[in-house]
Amino acid sequence: MVTTLHYKFALAVLAALALLFFVHCPTSSAARSYADGSAAACDYGDGTCPDSSSSTGKSKCLHPSDFQHRVASLFDNESESVLTLLRGTVDKVISNEDAKELVALLPLSDFVESSGYETENKDRAQYTAPVAYAGLGLKELSTTNEERYTKLLQIREKIRSATESSLNLCPGSLKIDYTTIAQKTEGGAHRAHADNCVHYFDDRTKTAVCDPSRQHPYPKRVAASILYLNDPADGNFNGGEFYFANRTHFGEVEDSGRVAVETGKMIYFTSGVENLHGALKVERDSSSEQDEGTTIPRRLAIAMWYVFDESLEEFVPTFQASAASEEEATSSLGGLKPRKVYDPNDPNAPKELFTLPIPDRIDISSLFQSAGAYLVSQNKPLAGSWTISQYGEDTLHVLFKDHSAMFSLDFGVALIEATSDAKASVVVERHTDGSRAASLQYMLQESVLLHGLLDYLSNVILNESSGGAEEEYVGHEMEKARDTLPARRAS
Repeated sequence: MVTTLHYKFALAVLAALALLFFVHCPTSSAARSYADGSAAACDYGDGTCPDSSSSTGKSKCLHPSDFQHRVASLFDNESESVLTLLRGTVDKVISNEDAKELVALLPLSDFVESSGYETENKDRAQYTAPVAYAGLGLKELSTTNEERYTKLLQIREKIRSATESSLNLCPGSLKIDYTTIAQKTEGGAHRAHADNCVHYFDDRTKTAVCDPSRQHPYPKRVAASILYLNDPADGNFNGGEFYFANRTHFGEVEDSGRVAVETGKMIYFTSGVENLHGALKVERDSSSEQDEGTTIPRRLAIAMWYVFDESLEEFVPTFQASAASEEEATSSLGGLKPRKVYDPNDPNAPKELFTLPIPDRIDISSLFQSAGAYLVSQNKPLAGSWTISQYGEDTLHVLFKDHSAMFSLDFGVALIEATSDAKASVVVERHTDGSRAASLQYMLQESVLLHGLLDYLSNVILNESSGGAEEEYVGHEMEKARDTLPARRAS
């Protein structure tokens, strides 16, 4: 009897040890297939496996904290098996027909140059717009073509879901931080970079690391995806391939890291230095029989970035169909522009600082030019503190050096309550990215610059004034404008 009990006990122990062996899979014998067809070992690189479902044999989905542990394990162990879990491709996320229908609604002229990127700044040299790049964000798409906007939103969710599934994240974990339709034309390229930190290569190890001394504008991004909307034949181009650069060997690009441009193919990856990535140059298809003057090479893709933090989730505006086109509205206002209307729930909507009426006797175009020249001459407290750029024919963008905010001046906007002497105005608005407030330094320097601008405009407008009611009216509006600024004028 004792011998039998000992025998059964020994079998039970052996069975338990065998189960433990397969759960921890020290030999990495268990593997799963990923969307790019590669097989990845089940471990995190530290000898452990994801929890497994006994009913399906597939690993359970990861919550954000588990996912972040997986990413961190790559740096703890430098395990290539972990890297295969953090990147990959998925074919035919959308059909060729769906892609072609959307591309047909994307004329070259609709794209906004450098959309979604901050203006060039030497302190943010690795986060500037790529060469020959233009984009269309939700803000632009939600006010132009409703069919196009609806199609994009449907595709957008397919991409998000496919990315989440491919990274083995639990449903609903990924929140979309930003969406854009990206267009690269001839010469368009993007150097290797990470999406959540500014990197450099350590001279000793030749390995990319995040530079803690340089702030990236989007440090909380955790993943990204790129979906090709057309291929070289349809876009009249060669090249343009997305690529992964080695984190080691100073970021060299190997053939295995290049992803061919194929309609409907999606690339997904985590956002840190483990997945340095970029795009090769777009070149004109020399074999094309198209006239070079009529067919511009275009590589189109949907780019999306993700976060776990719900507070950073991208605002999706409802489509705002205008009762009349902007040209019709402008015509009905005697050549003046209609005032822009923003969704009150949009956290990215600008804040109006003030509207300054301009007497009819003042030429708006001349005032625009002289105001721009004044702002350039007043680049204080140090040269380069502000970047002044023209947007469209009659709008100025004034960006502060810390990139926490900017303000715009829109000339020739119709007054809501026109007077007998003034029907046009200058509208001044403050813009932030919606996720952080303007810095204290920005607010102080904005006040200094705008008080000076109001002094300048007052002199220009009242220089040829006949005095009386007009001078009193303009003076009153100037003081109302000053009251909206966060700091008072220096005495």
